[in-house]
Amino acid sequence: MSKSQENNSGSSQGPFCVWSGIGVTNFIKLLRLRPTIRWSGLFRLLTSGLFSLSNSFFSMMENLIYSRRVNKTKLEPPVFIIGHWRSGTTLLHNLMSMDKQFIYPNMGAMLFPSHFLLTEPVLKQVVQRLLPKQRPMDNMPVTWDLPQEDETSILLLHLMSPYLAISFSDQPEVYERFYELDQLTPKEASLWKKTFLYFMKKLTFKAGGNKRVLLKSPTHTYRIPFLLKMFPDARFVYINRDPYKVYNSTLHLRRTMFGDNGFAPLDMEKLEEDMSNIYLNHLEVYGRDRETVPEGQLHEVRFEDLEADPVSELRKVYEHLNLDGFDDLEKNIQPYLKDQKSYKKNKYEMDAAQEKKIYERWQKAFEMFGYKRLPSDALIKKECVAS
Repeated sequence: MSKSQENNSGSSQGPFCVWSGIGVTNFIKLLRLRPTIRWSGLFRLLTSGLFSLSNSFFSMMENLIYSRRVNKTKLEPPVFIIGHWRSGTTLLHNLMSMDKQFIYPNMGAMLFPSHFLLTEPVLKQVVQRLLPKQRPMDNMPVTWDLPQEDETSILLLHLMSPYLAISFSDQPEVYERFYELDQLTPKEASLWKKTFLYFMKKLTFKAGGNKRVLLKSPTHTYRIPFLLKMFPDARFVYINRDPYKVYNSTLHLRRTMFGDNGFAPLDMEKLEEDMSNIYLNHLEVYGRDRETVPEGQLHEVRFEDLEADPVSELRKVYEHLNLDGFDDLEKNIQPYLKDQKSYKKNKYEMDAAQEKKIYERWQKAFEMFGYKRLPSDALIKKECVAS
């Protein structure tokens, strides 16, 4: 094993991994893609295979009971929170989810998207006892009912997701075309849309209808034209953050998530290079596609402004996107804001060499969003705080 590789035999997220909710058919498809497997990841692979049997059974039962009613469910125009990983999408999602007009995937819908309507009452009692109290990548609390990212659900339902990189980090050809979705075959595009719509209808049906789906996934940043064709009245909120903090925090995220959910050790040098290139690609795609969004359907937020004055920034979001209900949201978020004061962010040390590398690689982001380069005399053993 090279110096740049890390063993991933341990896990800081409890007994479950991202593949715990996969069904038999998709598990077989996953194996046919030939992921690199080492002894350290073999147990994770085997347990996922065993879980797939029960997932397929419960999925079949749920379809028999609920599919007709779910298909009849009407969708309101959704709201998508977008932006690069570690830019503050989770904070924004948590805050906006406290508006009762919105619904969102919780832990059950994220981990078991094919049968959460049927099994959630039981799974909630069992699984939440086995979950860690905090997310391993950023110390954010982990509870069953907090909003979760829908891209994990997409991955488990049909595998057409960039999150295949979790187990194929050394094979970018397996997952790269699932960012923008413009390279899908007609059959693949039809399946992706059908599955996504049904998942959103399940969320709406569970909530009793007449609510907007609020989704957060950095991957949707690449899909604005695709999503607008599906939902012409959709709203988008893009959040950006200091590139220095995004760099260090995203690298930590990928190391943690890929290590806890993949089947093989990681090449950290390659992981960092890929992460950097993905960020630059996200800037290019978003810079191009934001011009295509109709007036009043896209609003941009700066993480530092949201953190400093969440009420004012959220008010701007609601006003610009013509959303009702801000007064109720303002009341609902007060307890959460008090809890956030005790939240401890991860801390990273950044010296002058690291700063130079980040700035030279991501200079476009500094210019695009108006962030300033740190002065050189502030970089020797500087502590970089990034959740």
